[in-house]
Amino acid sequence: MHLKTIVCSGINEKNDIHDAIEFLKKYKNAEFGVQCSPRKAGYHTPRFEWLKELLGKLNEQKIKNRIALHLNEGFVVSFCDGKVPDEISDLLNIDNAVGRLQLNFKIGRESFVSGSIPNIKTLEKTMQAVASHPIVLSASQPNLSFIHKAYHQGMKFDLLFDDSFGEGIAPDSRKPPLFKDVFQGYAGGLSPENVAEELAKIEKLATDAVFIDAEGKLKQDGNFCFSRAEKFVQNALDSQRKNLSPVILKKSINRIK
Repeated sequence: MHLKTIVCSGINEKNDIHDAIEFLKKYKNAEFGVQCSPRKAGYHTPRFEWLKELLGKLNEQKIKNRIALHLNEGFVVSFCDGKVPDEISDLLNIDNAVGRLQLNFKIGRESFVSGSIPNIKTLEKTMQAVASHPIVLSASQPNLSFIHKAYHQGMKFDLLFDDSFGEGIAPDSRKPPLFKDVFQGYAGGLSPENVAEELAKIEKLATDAVFIDAEGKLKQDGNFCFSRAEKFVQNALDSQRKNLSPVILKKSINRIK
């Protein structure tokens, strides 16, 4: 197993942009996940303006594809119904600063034009409009039937396992990857304190590249904390170095090139 990407989610307008940039410079395989919805990141909101400034400065410094936009509420509904939200489109137009887009829909919770389940062909057309940005789907239990159907119809995506769906609850056991050729990630209760233990569980199941994603346990006093995030990343990297021999690590890295 190769830990390719370490996602630190929950960074927002309360965090200093300079600190965010220095963090990404220091940790080359770290990615920031930013929660985006019309309510939190619509036009004229502090988060939208903060994101524009952050992405612009990352672009100036040629730090590429290190910010993931996590689409929620009206943004994810709009995306699944065939339209990239205008705010998201504007952010994507800041060259190379945004990497992945995570679609945080949960079957049975949102309502789409096509019903309670996104229309696969409609969703694919929206994905084609942002083709340079990998799409992350949630492999939570309610979504599994849709994900299997989309995969077998040829849709390309990354997957994130988190049965608690953002509630920060660790599962009783980690699940093996659903598909051999899909970049698979793990979330749910990950923290600086338990990441080594959880990676050991994941390593028993996954043989290729994976990513991990933490949010709730990276907070201090209710807000994203860089020192907590740094401890999370460092402990994850230390665990990877201890558990993999140089030969295995080299083979693992070569598989994802």
